Amino acid sequence: MTSWDFPGTDPIDIIISLSSGSVAVSGEPTGTTTVELEAAKHGRDADELIAQVGVSFHDGVLEIEQPKQAGFLRSHAGLNLTVKAPAGSRCTIKTASADVACVGELAELDARTASGDVTAAQVTGPLQITTASGDVRVERAGETASVNTASGDVQLQQADGEVAVTTASGDLSIAAAAGSVRASSASGDINLHSTARGEVGLKTVSGDMLVGVQAGAEVYLDLSSLSGKIKSQLEETDGGSGAGLQLRCRSVSGDIRVTRAESPAPAA
Repeated sequence: MTSWDFPGTDPIDIIISLSSGSVAVSGEPTGTTTVELEAAKHGRDADELIAQVGVSFHDGVLEIEQPKQAGFLRSHAGLNLTVKAPAGSRCTIKTASADVACVGELAELDARTASGDVTAAQVTGPLQITTASGDVRVERAGETASVNTASGDVQLQQADGEVAVTTASGDLSIAAAAGSVRASSASGDINLHSTARGEVGLKTVSGDMLVGVQAGAEVYLDLSSLSGKIKSQLEETDGGSGAGLQLRCRSVSGDIRVTRAESPAPAA
């Protein structure tokens, strides 16, 4: 394993470009930013693979870059990268097939991967995740959350701001949303378990939808499915065109169900 240490307590900008393997980023109270790099498989090309990775730190910017041609060594060994940085740091990650795991608190996260999974604990500012076939799991998103995936599932525990999710065949589950939500899926299901305010627009072709509305919320309902069933536990008198929650659901063949939420939505 090869490691680097860069002293400093202030949040930094982290820029990572890695071909394959895994990326782990931790935002935590610390006086030193630490970078650890090792080959996923031991072999004669492992040292050469690590040596080709550029690691630099200047003016609060940490850059870790693996040349694209480095992934074509005979061993095809991936790299395991671990970064520990001050809480509130901002992170940009681009990878072909590496899994990405972020723990602690980050101020921003922009993660793009072709086939890897992406997980994040807490991102207080803008969150953007793009993956082709990987799953996405986020515990808490702050200002905005934008997720785009082709076949992976998306799980978001708590969203304090606006949410936009697009998936082709993956399922989407949001435990609690404090603001507006826009989500579309071709064949995946959409479950929004708790919402109380903002504009919620959900679209599917064949997936089913479940929306839980907080008790006491005034809601305007606009529900439509060509061949699926529509069920709502809300009274027709709930809300109106000026209601605090505007709920619009569209499906071609999927079912739509609107219920009362079982738990409170997070504060705005």
